[in-house]
Amino acid sequence: MIYTKWLGPVCLLLSATVSPAQNFLGISTSPNTGTHRTYLNPALAAETPHRLFLHAGSANLHVNNNFVRYQAPFSLLKLFTGNVPDVYRQANGNVRFESDYTTEILDGKPKNATVWGELRGPAIQMRLGPTAGVLTFSTRLRGIGQVNGASEQLLSALRASLNTSSLYSIPSSDNRFGVNTNAYAELALSYANTIVDADGFRVSGGLTVKRLRGYSAGSFVNRGLDYQLEAGTGPNADPALVVSRVNADLAYTTFLENRRLTPSTLFSANAPGRGWGFDLGLSVLLQSDDDRLLQLGLGLTDLGGMKYTGEVYDVNQRNVRFEADDFNSTNVGSFEQVATVIRNRLGILEDADPSPFRVGLPTSLNFTADYQLSAHTGISAVWLQNVRAADDPSVRQPSLVSIAPRFETGVVGLSLPITYINRGVALGLTIKAGPVRVGSDNLLGLLGSGQNGLRPRGTDIYAGVMLGIKSRDEE
Repeated sequence: MIYTKWLGPVCLLLSATVSPAQNFLGISTSPNTGTHRTYLNPALAAETPHRLFLHAGSANLHVNNNFVRYQAPFSLLKLFTGNVPDVYRQANGNVRFESDYTTEILDGKPKNATVWGELRGPAIQMRLGPTAGVLTFSTRLRGIGQVNGASEQLLSALRASLNTSSLYSIPSSDNRFGVNTNAYAELALSYANTIVDADGFRVSGGLTVKRLRGYSAGSFVNRGLDYQLEAGTGPNADPALVVSRVNADLAYTTFLENRRLTPSTLFSANAPGRGWGFDLGLSVLLQSDDDRLLQLGLGLTDLGGMKYTGEVYDVNQRNVRFEADDFNSTNVGSFEQVATVIRNRLGILEDADPSPFRVGLPTSLNFTADYQLSAHTGISAVWLQNVRAADDPSVRQPSLVSIAPRFETGVVGLSLPITYINRGVALGLTIKAGPVRVGSDNLLGLLGSGQNGLRPRGTDIYAGVMLGIKSRDEE
């Protein structure tokens, strides 16, 4: 799988249960980024300043959570780039990642965590004529893993492999949470055009239709869990998680088990998921007497879902005992392995025949505002609001608010997104140099470590190559 050599440390940053911002905000908030704007709201494409926009490719890795802070003696940037000092490596060269490299955030609030990887592939956006609208073809590959609404007591116990004596013999009831994963590709067609063109303002609309192909999905929607930790007895006994009641839905695929996501896999006719997705949007452009522009947008993105074929179980059990070894990283390296441990401990027979199940897309309501202060300066605001219910079998768009001031010419540019996400503030930086854009929506997350005291709760990094051709002003 992608990012395999970083999987252990990054997942430990989230929580031991797993042992996307994914929105390219430093890029997509600029009016000059063509196809990236379409992902926020397809109607924004109607005001593109380019006659033709070409996108070669972009990649993003995003991590955020509100359960642990990262405090290793080396930054995540050094970890991702392979520049961790030898003193923190094992004899075989692998990075030694100790449990005290993270510290828990114990505030009594439900815990959420997201790992989100996204590849935005080749895309083209073209103006069809003075009044014929704008057409966009785009491709995208996404891989997402999330924990939503978990109790910090349960995560603390699992992170410590149940060796948390302060929690022994304390009953915990009616725990509700969800664990969801999804890896899929999309081929999208978008159209945007002006609906109303009046003196001083324009109203535009847009629509995107997406054909989806799914490669891997997993969902554990827990509607009720009663448990307590028990200390082991005897000299070699391990502690245990004793579940007195569990009521949940469990579904997952095995297509990517022992298989890498290669080009042959991407185009395989045996991929277990199929579906459709849709984006809708409206935008309003207001122009003042001094030629300053204000563009407002409202979009509803990632409507729809996918139908997968895999293993489906209705979990309704009592008096189940989980041992500490069940949660070791060697046993739970993937969602499929986690699901197998749960199924075996619950005594559920393996599903002999594949069954269908549905998963939703990360549907969100997106509010955008962009104010062009001068020819080269502006400021954008974005509010992305998750609209998926807590018990939906679906990955979610983490809700966030971001403000991004920018300076940009045809050749160089600088954007500084400031984002509130998951009860924390992230500071970003994006640089434009010709067709290349490189940045992060959480720069301190990349640079933070135990040595500089920043102790981030996540990180984000992206880069892309794109080119806008022939401004409308040249017509």
